Amino acid sequence: MTNKNSPEYSVVVPVYNSEGSLKELYERLKKVFNALNSPWELIFVNDYSRDNSWKVLRSIANGDEKATVINLTNNFGQQNALMCGLSYSKGIYAITIDDDLQHPPEEIPKLIKTITAYNYSVVYGQHPATKRGWFRDLASALIKKILSYVTGSGYTTTSFRIIKNSVVEKITGFKQYNVMIDVLIKDIVNKFDVGHCAIEHHERKTGKSGYSLKKLLTHAANMILNYTLWPLRLAMVMGFFFSFFSILAGIYFIVIYFLRGVAVQGWTSTMVIIAFFSGVNLFLLGIVGEYIGRVFLNIAQKPQYCVKEVYKKQTA
Repeated sequence: MTNKNSPEYSVVVPVYNSEGSLKELYERLKKVFNALNSPWELIFVNDYSRDNSWKVLRSIANGDEKATVINLTNNFGQQNALMCGLSYSKGIYAITIDDDLQHPPEEIPKLIKTITAYNYSVVYGQHPATKRGWFRDLASALIKKILSYVTGSGYTTTSFRIIKNSVVEKITGFKQYNVMIDVLIKDIVNKFDVGHCAIEHHERKTGKSGYSLKKLLTHAANMILNYTLWPLRLAMVMGFFFSFFSILAGIYFIVIYFLRGVAVQGWTSTMVIIAFFSGVNLFLLGIVGEYIGRVFLNIAQKPQYCVKEVYKKQTA
């Protein structure tokens, strides 16, 4: 929540196994905001890194009172770590950026210029080409297309964004376990209040991405199952289609029997049909079970994140 002493910008960085890039990221962010000559704060959220990231973050916070570093008790995922950082932010604008330097901090002034010039509520940095390898790019592009269609957002999202505090306050008011910030933004903000600006995208300098294909698919599944009824509607359509097909097949075999006296024989075909429809039923029950499980998790109030430690250099 902002007040008259609030910084103008809050930079929120979720961190996972990125000890090799954190110092450079901090130095480049500091250089950018020194050039802007605007009050700012920096919030790092360590999502249970298994390397020395927390040690590096503590050293950064020891040297700069603008930096707040937060250590989570477990690995809650990037989205939940971002929610944690946003809840601690005090700026008029919140800027989210990854810890791997693929989004150059020097592109932040473009986000700021776009959101202030057009009075958008949210602005995403868009990069036409990425440096992550053809397979990862293809998988990511396909998932984003599917999610854009399923969620109805109609625009491209990235993790490099600037958000007005009024939107941040609404976002952090949602307490469900599997949260997806971009879907919340889509629900809260009119699409005409969402802007984009072209940015560069660089290669990852150290380590490897925390987003494997498995995690990308999990991320997509969370967005679809948490925020849409699309799978249930698909299940209903599939059920109608197979029922209709079965009725037609039954009518066809009855007609053949009475007109030609030919009876359908063979246990093999019968068993195949039974096995097929049993598989379909189990699949559809699995979808329903996923929804019921997620409702249970939200009712049980499983936390989005749990903070182990918050460290900030004390001013004299």
